[in-house]
Order: sequence, then C-alpha cells, then structure tokens
Amino acid sequence: MAVKLADDISQKTSGFIQSDNHRDLLDIVDSLRSHGVSHYVDLPQIIVCGSQSSGKSSTLEALSGIAFPTAEGLCTRFATELILRRGNKPEIKVHIQPGASRNNEERARLLSFNGKTKDQDGFPKIIEAAKEAMGLTGSDGSKIFSTDVLRIESTSPSAPNLTLVDLPGLFGASDKNQSDDDAALVQDLVVSYMRQRRSIILAVVAADNPFANQPVTKFTREIDPSGLRTLGLITKPDKIDGNAESERYYVEMAQNQNVKLNLGWHVLRNRSHLTIDDTVEERDEREAAFFADSVWKVLDSSLLGVEPLRSRLRKILWNQIQTGLPGVKAEVQTGIKDCRTKLDQLGKARSTMREKHTYLQRISSRLSKLVRAAIDGVYADRFFESFVGQQDAFTRRLRAHVQKVLDEYAEKMRLDGHALEIVEDGEKPTRDSCRRYVTRGDYLQDVKDLMVKCRGRELPGTYNPLVVGDLFSRQCTPWEFITQELVEQIHEAAASHFNKSVSEICDENTRSRLMKGHIQPALHRLRQNLKDKVDELLEPHLSIHPITYNDYLTDTVQEMQTKRHHRNFDQLSIKASKYTSKRAPTEATLDLQNLLSILKKGTEPNVEEYSASLAADVAAAYYQVALKKFTDDISVNAIEACLIQRLPDVFSPDVVWDLSDEDVEQLGSEDENTVKERSELTKKLAILEKGLEDLDAFTARSAIRAVAREEF
Repeated sequence: MAVKLADDISQKTSGFIQSDNHRDLLDIVDSLRSHGVSHYVDLPQIIVCGSQSSGKSSTLEALSGIAFPTAEGLCTRFATELILRRGNKPEIKVHIQPGASRNNEERARLLSFNGKTKDQDGFPKIIEAAKEAMGLTGSDGSKIFSTDVLRIESTSPSAPNLTLVDLPGLFGASDKNQSDDDAALVQDLVVSYMRQRRSIILAVVAADNPFANQPVTKFTREIDPSGLRTLGLITKPDKIDGNAESERYYVEMAQNQNVKLNLGWHVLRNRSHLTIDDTVEERDEREAAFFADSVWKVLDSSLLGVEPLRSRLRKILWNQIQTGLPGVKAEVQTGIKDCRTKLDQLGKARSTMREKHTYLQRISSRLSKLVRAAIDGVYADRFFESFVGQQDAFTRRLRAHVQKVLDEYAEKMRLDGHALEIVEDGEKPTRDSCRRYVTRGDYLQDVKDLMVKCRGRELPGTYNPLVVGDLFSRQCTPWEFITQELVEQIHEAAASHFNKSVSEICDENTRSRLMKGHIQPALHRLRQNLKDKVDELLEPHLSIHPITYNDYLTDTVQEMQTKRHHRNFDQLSIKASKYTSKRAPTEATLDLQNLLSILKKGTEPNVEEYSASLAADVAAAYYQVALKKFTDDISVNAIEACLIQRLPDVFSPDVVWDLSDEDVEQLGSEDENTVKERSELTKKLAILEKGLEDLDAFTARSAIRAVAREEF
C-alpha cells in the first residue's frame, strides 16, 4: 500500500517539472545539496513547522507520498530532511547528520550509519535502526528529542525534485515524557531551520487547537516579519465542523484577514486514523466533498486541498530558487575564498623539523614585509584595506597609528608638560585647577626665595645661573610621566599590529605560540630598550645645568619682555591720561606734569625685581627650547630608532634561520585542532568548488538557452 501511495503521488507531482527551465533550476539545487553545499550555504527548501499533533507529518505524506508516522515516533522527535530526487531506479537512502553537541566518537558512529532500501517496505526497519543509533530507544538513558538530523533521499523516475523538512512539534507544557529542557531544545532546533533565509516556512496550524496555544506563527512573525517566505497552513478543519465561532475565526484567517502573511494561507484536510487506508483518490475525494459542503466553500478553490497546495509550493519554491541562486553563488564564492585564505594560514601538514622550519620561514617573510610596509606607510597590500566604520584600521596601519599617538603626545606636552602655568598679571589662566597655575607676582616671589637659596659668589643685585636650572627642573617634572605613557602606547600599538598581522598570516594555534613564545618577549625587550633611551634623554634635563646655543632663547626672552613692557606702559598711560599708545589722539589737552610724574615713578628700576624677572623669563624661554628639542628627540631617537625601525627584525627570516630545533618545535608544531580544522576546510573547499562548477555549468546552460530563444 505504501509503495502504491508513493507511485500515485509521484504521478501527480511529476507535472512540477515539465519545462526545461524549471527542471534545471531544481536540478542545480539538488546537485548542490547532494554535494553537501547545504552544510555551508542556505539552499531553498520547504520546512514544515507546527505544534505537536498539528498534522505536520500527514501534510508531509500528502505532499511527498512517503508514509511518515503520525503518532508518537520518529518525525516528532528530531528533524527529518526529505530529499526527493528523480532517478532511473527507485531507492531510499537514510543517513544521520550528527548534532553540534556530539563528541568525535559519537559523530563518527552516526556518520557511518547508512540505510538503503528499494521500496518502502524496508523503510520502517531503517527508521527504527536510526532511532536506536541516535539513542532514542530504550528506557535507561534514552533521550526524548535529538539535535541530530535524519536525511532521507528518495529516488524514483517520476519523483518531484523537492526538499521537505519535517521538524519536531513545538510544545510548552512538560510531562513525564517531555521535560522543559526538551521543549527548549525543540524550539532552538525549529527556530534554527526557520532562520535559514532561503527556507520556505510552511507554518501548520491545527484548527481544533486554540490559535493562541500554537507558537509557530509567533516565531514566523519574529523571524520573517514581512511573511515573504511563510505560508500558513490550516489543518484539521473537519475537527471543528459545527462550531460556528471557530469556523468563522479560521475562515477569516484563511482569507488573510486576521494574521496576515504575504504568501497567504491554505486549508488542508488530511487523512485521519479512521481513513488511514484510503488511496490517494479516496483521500482527495473525501477532501473535495468536505470543502464543497461546509463553510470553507466561500474560499477560492486555490486555497483548498492538497493539489492546489502542491501548485502553490511549486511556484513559491521556484521563485525562491530563481531569486536566491545568485546569492547562493556569491556565498559559495565567498566561502571558497575564505577556505583558501584559512588553509593558507594553516599551511601544509608538517610533522618533520624541515616542514616546520619552512612554515616558520614563510610566516617570517610575509610578516617582515607587512611590518615594513606598515611602518613605511605604504598601504598597497590588501591587508591594509580600509572601509567606513572599520574598527581596526589603525591597528593595521601602524605608521598612521604612531603618527596619531605622537601628535597627541606633542600636544599633551605643550599643554600639560609644564608643572605650573605662569599667568601674567591682569590675564586669566587656561587651567581650571588653582594648584596647576600661579600668578606672575606670586611666582616672582618664589623666584626671589630660590635666588636666596642658590646664592653663590655672584655680586649683589645679580642672580646665580643655577637658578634657571632649578626653575626649569621644577617645570619639566611632568615630562617623565607623560613620556612613559607614550612608551606604553607605542608598545601597545606595535603589539596589536603584530597580533593582527600574525593572525592574518597563520592559524590561531601558531599565532598564539608565536606571540607568547617569541614576539611578545622580543617586544618587551624593545620596550625596555626604549625606556632606557627615554631615561637617557631625560636625564640631562633633570641633572645638568641648562645649555643651549639656540638663538631662539634670546629672541623669546626679548619677545616676553617687550610684550610685558608694552602692557605695563599702556597701564601707566591709561592711569595718567586715559589713553594708550594705540588709542591716543593726535591732539589732546592733558596734565603733562602728572603724566611725566606717573611715567617716571612707574618705570623706576628695581634691581632685585629685575633680576628675579629676568631669571624667570630666561627659565621660561629655555623651557620652550628644551621642550621642542626633547619632543623631537623622543620621537626620533627613542620611539623611531629604538622601537619602530626595529620591528621588521622581530621575526625576520634571519631570526628564523637562527632558531634552535627546540624553538622550531615549540613554534612550528601543529595541535590536533589545527589538523582537524585543515581537514574540515579541505573538505569544505572541495564541496564548494564542486558546487561552483555546477553553478557555472548552470549559468552556461542558461546563457545558451537565452541565445537559442533569441534566434528563434
């Protein structure tokens, strides 16, 4: 009976693929799926989702012709992918795709499962064997649900090329057979299939169950809010026959007036346990008679019954394939590129010392070139590609990063390098904290006190030149802290760049070993050398008397004193005549004696005041000279010479050549994860490349057909 049912359905569905274009579209997707491309790229398929006992399995049977269990059993306990293909000989193959949580031993055991039968008579036994392999039989330690996937490939000469997926039924309340954890597992499984953007969601809603108790539509609206790939299916309409309120509710839903879906709704009356032995014709006759003599007859005939449902699904799937195939090809190409990049990072399998040494030589050669380009600011390599919103642009482009850090350092030294801001009388400070600035009058008093403490053999009225050194040393105390911060920033920039570069060149295992075993220690040594150089450059400013032959010093002192003289003279002029030299009229009546008296008194010399002022001005001018020189020395003689220019040699080919066998073994060995990843990437690459060949061939055939149509 089961074989006859499949044959009957196949005869009806063979019309799915009458045209060459449609046949080729379905064939290319079948080919991609058969090669395993669906493991890495979402392919068009139909997934049947709904609550437990909503009629999913019966729907799948009506569409495919394969009798799936409708009671507690296989199809409600894990996902079943049904792959219907055309072939010369009828055959059913069953495989198991292990879930992500399976360990290596379990994966190997499940992948080895291989069931095969020529007809459906042997199908139940294969299913039971698959259940046992998944651990779903027995009472001790057996599971209720599984994340494993059963793949059923059914081949026959007249079968439609479709992929149908029956998923476990969603449920909320636990019982002795199903726990809350099982409910969460089922939900995650169903949602993961629904999120595959090229899947057509056939959301099954049973009419005999309150709509609010069926979560499938909630998930479809969350995942596919526009309903672009969701078709609602109302089952068991005969179970509410005579319930006017329920019938009206679901009729309105079928008319897309309640929960609106872009693909609309459909109504299906499947076989029940009482009519399980009906032939296809008898089933269809019962369905047609029911819809013709019930409230459902108000609906358009295209929304009722299995035959219109097949037609709708056919059109939807074809449209999905036609619109999605370019994206599939793009993702396959991207996947191939990604595989090749990662395999290049992993390198060839290496077990001998020579192979490991060669691998490290390749890494060092590539790394040295990247680092040299990065510090030279030559960003031609694709490694340095940038785009809007990129987060790691500075990490990759080291010279740009260093320049930015040094610009910020120079600005910080200019603004915060001096311990105190000396504010001229009558002006406002730029700093907020009163502990970080002092008025010139108060500062000169400190200078006078220092002149007393520094008194040597100088004559009265003059000052010891060492006063300038003391004043400068006090002002430059922040330099050390600011510069040490710079050292850490540059070291961090270099380390981040190496980490990013190495991660692009080799696998994670090798990256970790190189960074921890060689690059980080080398960078730490360079940082220590840099710190020593900073201390060396800073020491003269802290311990040696100021020395300079830069005429900028005298020019700066002259400029300071000239500005102060003009400012003081204008204040005296305003006091005597209410005018300044710039605002004074050409003719004016004023008290000349008073003017001269005020100017005479205001410009009366004070030797002690003059000496203190000169010492303060010379110290301030020398600070400006020393600041510029120190900033440049740090940038060039420390940062550049001691660290940046030495980065290409951190892991250069010469360094690798001199590595000991022990170091080569430590840095170049590969772990089990690397071996496993290379194997998986190689397999993935082969699958995707084969898929791309099929896609290219399909594109070529389509082009030939297009030319042929134009010619005729």
